Amino acid sequence: MLAHVHHPPAASRLLLPPSSSSSSSSFSKRRRKQLSIQGNASTSPKTSSSLPPGILVQVAKTGWNFGWSIMMNQMAPKDKVSGEYARPESQFRVKDFDDFQIKDVKKLYLFAGKTCPWAHRTLIVNELLKMRLVESTKEEDLKVEIIYLEPNKNTGLWTVPQEAIDRIFFRDGDTDKQQPMIETLRDVYSYVSGTKFEGRATAPLLISASNSNTFEIVCNESSDIIRLFDCCLRGDDENKENLLYPKENRKEIDEMCTYLFENVNNGVYKAGFAQSQSALDDAIDKLFNAFDVLDAKLAENSTFLLGDSLTLADICFYTTLVRFDAVYNHLFRCSRKRVCDYEHLSRYLRTLYAVDAFRETTDIAGIREQYYTSLFPLNPGGIVPPLPFSSSEAWLSDL
Repeated sequence: MLAHVHHPPAASRLLLPPSSSSSSSSFSKRRRKQLSIQGNASTSPKTSSSLPPGILVQVAKTGWNFGWSIMMNQMAPKDKVSGEYARPESQFRVKDFDDFQIKDVKKLYLFAGKTCPWAHRTLIVNELLKMRLVESTKEEDLKVEIIYLEPNKNTGLWTVPQEAIDRIFFRDGDTDKQQPMIETLRDVYSYVSGTKFEGRATAPLLISASNSNTFEIVCNESSDIIRLFDCCLRGDDENKENLLYPKENRKEIDEMCTYLFENVNNGVYKAGFAQSQSALDDAIDKLFNAFDVLDAKLAENSTFLLGDSLTLADICFYTTLVRFDAVYNHLFRCSRKRVCDYEHLSRYLRTLYAVDAFRETTDIAGIREQYYTSLFPLNPGGIVPPLPFSSSEAWLSDL
């Protein structure tokens, strides 16, 4: 123990007040004890009461990887062979768009969230059709009513406005009758299907109401809904020109939409939800190869993807493009290039954004808020980075 005792320096000893030998000895002992405690305290490791950094990092890393894997497998199931994100098939599909009996339907209700790219497609098409029908149809007589969903960042579920629930499903006003609780989109699926819904309660969701106020799920696949809208909601004039999905160009439009889905629309999700380096690298290569191809195609002096007429393919491309620099480039690790780095993709995006139906259904602030705060496995802190200049209103409106 003597080796750890720090004696006061000689100068300090010379300043001690004169006293008897016993009192001097007592003071000296107390002083040595005090200095010994201070010396031991200063040389003790400050982290002695906590785990060593190496172990702490390893424990945290193991725990996070375990939790991340579970959440990712629930949110983004992967292919067992390739390990890449495998988007599940939609459960409710439309087989024949032209033969859908729209006349037998009193009202269609579209449940959609502005922030979702798949739902955004349906909102754009609906707005374009409203513009087409506005001269001959009153607003209240339109076949489709939009129910705007709100994301719950704590549960990851879409919530439905209570006002819409009461008005659509419980309009008889019978307050004495026990009504089922409908708060989320999953509850709507269950209520309309008449059984507890166990599938994927995704948006958009299109349901129909008959004249007898019975409800039925029509479709929950965005690519079907936009085709259905364009084929059926044309007003009374059957010969009216169909600008979005004309029969003579459907094969070409379908091929382009398939190409976009595989490489771009779903491609950004394959990158963002990749659970291996190889899956990410493959998704990134396909995505940016497609961007190169499409930028070159637009360089051929065509206004839109398939010529000088707007089609459903342009709508499908737009909802990914307008989110790319704002979200996917950073959060989904698609960081090789930005849309603003492509001359012709930039011009094309701005051209579409200038159309009222596109611009008025685009909520950049809401999109960023939902992606960065709701996708916990990708952004645990929920911190929203600054808005990129190429997602600002000024840049998007600069034609």
